Amino acid sequence: MRIAYVYPQNAADPAVQSGRPAALLEAFRGLGAQINAIFPLHARPPRFALAKKLLYRLGARVHRSDRDPAYLARAAREINERLGDSPYDLVFTPGSELAGGIASSRRVAFCADATFAGMHGYYHDFTRLSAEYVRMGYNQEQAALKRAQLAVYPSEWAARSAIDAHGADPSAVAVIPFGANLGRDNSAASVASWIEDRQPLDSPRLLFVGRDWERKGGDLVVETALALRTRGLAVTVDLVGCAPPARHRSLPWLVSHGRLDMREPAAMQRLARLYAQAHLLFVPSRAEAYGLIYAEALAHGLPVIATRTGGVSGIVQDGATGRLLALEAGPPDYVAAIEGLLRDFSNYRRVCLRCYASFSETHNWKRFTSRLLERLAESRPDVAGSSRS
Repeated sequence: MRIAYVYPQNAADPAVQSGRPAALLEAFRGLGAQINAIFPLHARPPRFALAKKLLYRLGARVHRSDRDPAYLARAAREINERLGDSPYDLVFTPGSELAGGIASSRRVAFCADATFAGMHGYYHDFTRLSAEYVRMGYNQEQAALKRAQLAVYPSEWAARSAIDAHGADPSAVAVIPFGANLGRDNSAASVASWIEDRQPLDSPRLLFVGRDWERKGGDLVVETALALRTRGLAVTVDLVGCAPPARHRSLPWLVSHGRLDMREPAAMQRLARLYAQAHLLFVPSRAEAYGLIYAEALAHGLPVIATRTGGVSGIVQDGATGRLLALEAGPPDYVAAIEGLLRDFSNYRRVCLRCYASFSETHNWKRFTSRLLERLAESRPDVAGSSRS
């Protein structure tokens, strides 16, 4: 199959968008697809876009240019020129922003972890938006869903938003879980060894991964760990992605590893060791579109403690691969959940093995890309093998 792969940035860079475009690119190639790389784009927002952004900032409003019609038109011209007459079977983009402007007789598909409506008012940086940006966002999302033959989301939460808030045709929307980036080549034997090395459970390591301390629930992690320590559990918390606030930095059991660059093999090896050695991934996000870190935990046989919000339930199965607590849950609730998972090693081992099974059977990019192509072929059988242009 020949795929025209469209993205505004360098999709081959593992540091872009948490590595999702690069992982998808590798997965398509792993299936034998020939890739026509329509990335990165040279198109840039018009000069007035920055001035408009600054003017809105004076009124305490957030305005961006990524969905500006002038920018999208420039990007569409470049994409369509670069597509030209080259033969391909599918135009794919790992995001909805550019899909609406693609002019092609071939199938167009995109994937995204959320819709504009799903993010509007949900993430902090999608609050206090300018009215103009809100209009642009809804119009852009509408155009993408109208243009694409298939819109893929990793969770029912996101797919339902596409249908209910943006009017997408349900037959053109699919739910296929995203895969793990880090750890996608882990073997069952390696994971089994890591699980056994986590004995005993009386000095557990909790892993927190995230750049946004507030949104990811950093304070709740610290408060829960403090409560666990008062109950005699010698907890250590490893922090990756952000530094803790000054008020927490004197805690000797709070170990900050800073930001680890996904382009540096040594940094990724260090992060992989943290996943392998941890007993639980503990990231109780206040808002989360999906959270690839949870899939990466599964790839390491690592149970997850998280919040039932956004698309997280598309990865974590409460009671099977970890615990999902309500958004209003406090430290006592998380203490109970963590103690429940760590009370007995035999049960803990079973949960860990279910985590890895969930990764190997569902939350991996090979399955994602295979299922995406199958879904397209279900609606038009010749899509996977046609050579018409």
